[in-house]
Amino acid sequence: MERRSNVAQLHSAMGSKGPQKPRKNRLISKRRQKRALWICLVFAIILLFLGFQLFSAKSQLHRVNADISEKKVEVKKQNQQQKKLKQRQQLLNNDDYVKDLAHSKYGYVKKGETTYHFVNK
Repeated sequence: MERRSNVAQLHSAMGSKGPQKPRKNRLISKRRQKRALWICLVFAIILLFLGFQLFSAKSQLHRVNADISEKKVEVKKQNQQQKKLKQRQQLLNNDDYVKDLAHSKYGYVKKGETTYHFVNK
């Protein structure tokens, strides 16, 4: 059995250098320059678009974080106010406190009781 090779013999004139025609520089041809310019323009437009998206996302994130911090401060104030109101409610449930408050703040007195007001000079 004889095996055949898949490699073909080169023609002898193919490898030799014959008369050469003057060629244009392929690396700097006008067509390649235009193509490279278009590719760079498309790439620049994509980068600008993505940069704008990144900038807007960061600014939006900054605004949201500022809103969150403001709301946290507001919640803290509301919690403090709620705590004060609960303490006030507990005091108002105490009869002795209510009597003392009515006596001192509103000037109510029991029957037969005399109230004296001292004026500082």
